[in-house]
Amino acid sequence: MKKVFVYVGHSNWGKSMALKSLTEDNFNKQNIDISNQSIKVKKMSNDDDGTSLLNFVREIPNAKHNNFIIAFCPHVPTIKDKKGKRNSLEIINELKVSSKLFFFVQKEKYKDPKTQITENEINWLSNYGKVYILEGQNEAEIRAERLKRYIEDNI
Repeated sequence: MKKVFVYVGHSNWGKSMALKSLTEDNFNKQNIDISNQSIKVKKMSNDDDGTSLLNFVREIPNAKHNNFIIAFCPHVPTIKDKKGKRNSLEIINELKVSSKLFFFVQKEKYKDPKTQITENEINWLSNYGKVYILEGQNEAEIRAERLKRYIEDNI
């Protein structure tokens, strides 16, 4: 079974910046090694381009990689919005078919700690996989390092 490490936060929370830091500050780099395991990284979230993320997760079952990292917004709209963003539930339903899910939740927005992931969102995610919650205002490098440790503990 494939493993997908899901970096969770809302729009403009710095998910992509943390993943860029994880990939040696190279936004174009799509593969990294952690604990001698190759991991494919998708930095753009469903709140950036939901169609692209949905297509990416649909390819996971047939991919040569066994491990993946994706950025993800847990917002669950009832329909696709005008910008082509995809329903989070549709993405999770695709992932759960072929993958074991590990959620790395950035609890607070980096620049506004009063804006947080809700308990309902955390509870929803916990129905689909293991959840780790990172609290506090942490720089992208710190968030990347904590994500890396979470991956090392679960790969």
